[in-house]
Order: sequence, then C-alpha cells, then structure tokens
Amino acid sequence: MRSLIEKVADEKPAERDAKAERAIKRLLGRIKWNCQCHQHDFEEKVRALAREILRDWDAVIAFVTNPLLPATNNDAERALRHVVLARLIGFGTRTDEGSRFYAAAITVVETCRKRKADPWAYARDLIAAARTGAPHPKLPAPAAA
Repeated sequence: MRSLIEKVADEKPAERDAKAERAIKRLLGRIKWNCQCHQHDFEEKVRALAREILRDWDAVIAFVTNPLLPATNNDAERALRHVVLARLIGFGTRTDEGSRFYAAAITVVETCRKRKADPWAYARDLIAAARTGAPHPKLPAPAAA
C-alpha cells in the first residue's frame, strides 16, 4: 500500500503517463490479490483486515482516481491530536450527552478555524438564536483565498 500511495502522490491523475498508469494498475492488482489470498488466513487479524479491505475496496482506493482525496489521513490525525490530548488530560466526559456535546463543539471549532472564522462569534450567534427561538445560523463560509 505504501508503494501505491507514493506512486499516486508523485503525479496528479491528469499528469500521469501510460507507464505510471500501468504501474498503479499493477500495484492495485497486487494489493487486491494479496487480500484475496489472505481472506481465509489462519491468523484472525490478517483474515479480518483482508476481508475489510476487500469489502470496502472502492473506498480504500478512491484516492487513486480522485485528486481531491488525500492518500493518507495525516491531516485528520493532526487536526484531532490536540482534542485527544485534551480528553486525556481532562479525563473525558461523564455522560453520553457530554460526549456528544464535546464532539459537536470540537467539530464547530475546527470548522471555523479551517474557514478562518471566529468560533466564539459563531457560538455567541448560535446561543442568541437558540434563546429567541430563531433558526440556527449556518457555519461560516470558507474564507476567500
């Protein structure tokens, strides 16, 4: 899989020549073949991983043809790092409701941050709308580049 990610990361789909396309096709075939070979493996974890990859094959390889999809989840991991650390330091939440609120709040804060908007201003507007029964404001639009 690492070879496939590296190969795809080298060039955008529109810039790939026939040789690169053949190499990517070969790598995809090899990965799928390995998963098919191991879906009945003696080791339970190997068997489960192979079956999961085969079951979600189109989603697993979507980054190969869609240049808008990242090949790895590094950005998502980085975005969650401080949230995970805060949860560990603060010992999490006490209730399911608290967990749902925390997840929603972090999502709003991260969305505002990525869109270069003030999350506190959005929270203020959201609370004001809720107090008056007005419709909730939409999340801020992405800032123009």
